[in-house]
Amino acid sequence: MTDQQTRNNHYVPQWYQRGFLAPGQSRLFHLNLDPDRKTLPDGRQVPRKALHEWGTKNCFVEYDLYTTQFGSIVNDDIEKHLFGAIDDQGAKALRAFAIGAPNEVHESFQDFFEHIAAQKLRTPKGLDWIRSCYGPLDQINLMVEMQALRLMHCTMWAEGVREVVSAADSDVKFIVTDHPVTVYNPQVDPTSSDCAYPLDPMVASLGTQTVFPLDANTCLIFTHLEYAKEPNRQDLTRVRTNARHHGAGMTRTDAFIRDRRLTRDEVIAVNHLLKSRAKRCIAAANKDWLYPEQHFSGSWAQIAKVLRPKADLWRFGGEIYVGYKDGSSGYWDEHGRTSKSHEFLTRKSPRKNIAANDFCGCGSAYAYKDCCQQVPAVERPPWEVYGLRERNLMFCNAIQGILGLHEGASWADVRRTLSDDQIRRIHGVFSTLWPEDTDLALLLPRPNPKRLRSVYIGIADPRTVDATVLGWLPYVDEIVLVNPFFLGARMKPEFSPIDSPAGHKMQTLKNVLLLLKLEPFIRAGLVHLVPDPGEVSAPLGQHVREVLTHRTAGWKPPKGGLHRLLKLGEEEYHRFIWMLPEASQRHYIATHMPEADAAMTDRVIAYFKRRAEADPYTLLQSLPVGDAGAQFQIYKGLNLESAMYLATLTGSVIHVDTDAHWEQLLMDAQPAGAPSQRAWEPVRQALVEITFPVDQDSRRVAERLSIGDQPPIRSLLRRLAESVSKPGTGPTPHMLAKQLRQARGKVERKAIPTDDNNVLNARLELHVPPEGFFRHEVQRLMVMFAGATRPRSVP
Repeated sequence: MTDQQTRNNHYVPQWYQRGFLAPGQSRLFHLNLDPDRKTLPDGRQVPRKALHEWGTKNCFVEYDLYTTQFGSIVNDDIEKHLFGAIDDQGAKALRAFAIGAPNEVHESFQDFFEHIAAQKLRTPKGLDWIRSCYGPLDQINLMVEMQALRLMHCTMWAEGVREVVSAADSDVKFIVTDHPVTVYNPQVDPTSSDCAYPLDPMVASLGTQTVFPLDANTCLIFTHLEYAKEPNRQDLTRVRTNARHHGAGMTRTDAFIRDRRLTRDEVIAVNHLLKSRAKRCIAAANKDWLYPEQHFSGSWAQIAKVLRPKADLWRFGGEIYVGYKDGSSGYWDEHGRTSKSHEFLTRKSPRKNIAANDFCGCGSAYAYKDCCQQVPAVERPPWEVYGLRERNLMFCNAIQGILGLHEGASWADVRRTLSDDQIRRIHGVFSTLWPEDTDLALLLPRPNPKRLRSVYIGIADPRTVDATVLGWLPYVDEIVLVNPFFLGARMKPEFSPIDSPAGHKMQTLKNVLLLLKLEPFIRAGLVHLVPDPGEVSAPLGQHVREVLTHRTAGWKPPKGGLHRLLKLGEEEYHRFIWMLPEASQRHYIATHMPEADAAMTDRVIAYFKRRAEADPYTLLQSLPVGDAGAQFQIYKGLNLESAMYLATLTGSVIHVDTDAHWEQLLMDAQPAGAPSQRAWEPVRQALVEITFPVDQDSRRVAERLSIGDQPPIRSLLRRLAESVSKPGTGPTPHMLAKQLRQARGKVERKAIPTDDNNVLNARLELHVPPEGFFRHEVQRLMVMFAGATRPRSVP
């Protein structure tokens, strides 16, 4: 294959360009909107010729746009194997969509969306958009991210209203640009910051439409169903219902609107839009069509009148039920939701006209003035649905009702009577509170410089939560912790606590105890209990698992790095012994203590009984021997990717308490070998010198916090986090180090008895990477599942 064939990359395929040629024509008029300048002999600079008449070979092409190099080895696999296959199938699919043959459209439906999604990202503007989302990327990483993101809009496009409009009655035809997949929102003007190159309006926004000319005479327009039905809405930058960049959906492949034939002025309006959102080059069969701005006199918002579908909306929306051969069924509503949980997760009376001192409409524990008042409306957590804190409190209330705690049942009663049905109901409620259509990123608390927030990366366990989470609340404002419950509705039946509850009794007991311990802190807004993002969103979970598997291949935790986890496992082993039927306990004693006589055996069994009764994590009911009594033991915590994802979204720092997690954070979340910023060394030294008393009595912690009994170092830690996040603001590192040393005595002399066994003396280790903690894979999650368009890192 020649150099020309492999390294001259047409980011707008030649076969696609040919669709814009007039019959018998072999060249397009190609206009460079920003031509290069040449220097004349007298030193003057003048622009080069902007308008050319070129064949498709010379239009929309760039040398080595997709080529990667490994030393002297040139690799063109992206051009040949990725875009080669996409273009082969895409050409057939695009022709089918333009003609409208139902059978061909059905057969090529998926190929079409794969083509248009790739076309949006493969252009120079699309690649520049990826760079703007991630920050600096070398060519190899750019190609990796382009491939990872290339299907991100397909689901929402397929669920929208699809209209193919015609220019057959107009003497002006559609033009082709260097960024053919064009995005428009009437409330996002091209001069706004949201449209500054290389940005476009978010595809997920309610009023956003995607315009893609199929050829000179036909143009496909995607419109979100909500906007099509209510075109006069004023909240067109709000995210559409069940917006998601990945995930399965169900739609009719024969649902199209094809009756509208545009007038000359309407075609010019579409061409004006296409040209306005191009990067540099446009082309057409007639050079006069390249200047639509000379004939279009309307405003940007008036283009919406041309693009909005006018009739036949009955073809879209409604509900879809599917029955399968195995007896199972599937359900999708008009927004792609697969359950009706949203009906009771939506507030019956959304909060409006809230005063500054009223509780915020998002459901947090704070006043409106301290929460959403300063956040732009489109960036706030949604007010029309129950928020993160409210769902957690609903779950706490449901559990207490299911277990009879509202009616006076004691914890010992729960341990004696915990049944399969109760486990099934508890996890059923949890799954209902977090349906598959949940947009977790929308519900998370927004970054707030007035609060020091931390994401805990360790396990969520009632036996350790006092030392790892609650005992630190006097020093930080809020802590984000993973919810230990599993979404059983999305697990294989043999592992699910809904379908196979008997094996989840011990784990459910511990999880419930943790939730009850956390409830007052959740109510006060101090602890944010978050379901695992990878469980709520199956595509996100699959992506994280793939990244995690690759990242940890060959990794072994440092010696002693999982000591606490192993100790917890030993405790669970003892509990199993305590819960065995007496006959099994006698057999165990005879096997492991062969010297024990009958009297000693009786005493050991009595000891087992006393330990079981005194231990709040032990069931007071015998379990069957063998597989029927087997219990799942699950230690649930956040992996590095999920923790960084949550920390980035919530504006949090990350805190860890095991050598294994610390090693992964330093090894995999910053450039190899990157040291902590030297500027922060005085602060690091000052922190290491301080002994932090961590109170492991959660009731005492709650009482102290309720009366505002907080150590002065808390405000210093908050200032430290803000200074790290925004270099150049706040006190200097040397000043902070001085203030920390001055506060040391007050921290260490805090009025907690030093001989109290519930007080743990701890130290903080600070690490500040020069660019913050950052992974391309985490930023990919931000782009695909949280709509981020700017690189973000964790301080």
